[in-house]
Amino acid sequence: MTDRNETATYLYCLVRQDRAPVLARAPRGLLATGRARALDAGDGLWLVVADAPLSRYGSAPLETHLRDLEWVAACATAHEAVVEFAARGATIVPLKLFTLFNGDERAVAHIRRLRPTIDRVLDRVAGRQEWGVRVRLDEVAARRRHVERARRVTAGVSSGTRFLVLKKEQQQAVREALARGREDVDAAFESLANVADDARRRPPDSVEGAARLVLDAVFLLPPRRLARFKKVARATATRLGRHGYELTLSGPWPPYNFVGGVA
Repeated sequence: MTDRNETATYLYCLVRQDRAPVLARAPRGLLATGRARALDAGDGLWLVVADAPLSRYGSAPLETHLRDLEWVAACATAHEAVVEFAARGATIVPLKLFTLFNGDERAVAHIRRLRPTIDRVLDRVAGRQEWGVRVRLDEVAARRRHVERARRVTAGVSSGTRFLVLKKEQQQAVREALARGREDVDAAFESLANVADDARRRPPDSVEGAARLVLDAVFLLPPRRLARFKKVARATATRLGRHGYELTLSGPWPPYNFVGGVA
């Protein structure tokens, strides 16, 4: 893509349905872009696109904007809003943020070249939703439980020995809680995956305040299986809660994590 053209074609997602998606009430989309519109790729496949000014989304200005995390986050939110609108009642393939082409013809030509892969992906996600599951360990609560248990055990011990035991418990609390709960977390993922058509587990390497993320997973399932999935999630949350873990469920989402290789 070059900056010689006034605008580029920004691609939000692909939609499979007989008629063009109605986008008159779609969210505004990325800042300074045109209204979302549909391009016909043939055989019931539509591209949801918008005109993007190259003064803002061309190679050089975009590279500068990417250093502004707040700007990128705002773009991601606007992108997702259009994708989620298009997903209502249709099978879609969400495209990555900042997927841009030198005009409508190039966007359509690119998608047509990928049509066999796109059709396979659409078949896999048709009629299904993505749900997210996260499990966190409250490190403060874990330390508190270990120290309270140590206090009970050392009630009759000398103050010096008791101090050392309590200090050791504080240091080992999170490590022991993670080790003890690892099998339960693995079992939780497997039990939820058994209900879903597909599942992805991502590296849970973040710490949010006092809570450590120990499971970050997404699941693809048809709505008819949602009640069973939620039942398993509730039972899993209760079981993990005994070890100080908290399970959160989010969704439904478009199948962001199950359409790899399209663009």
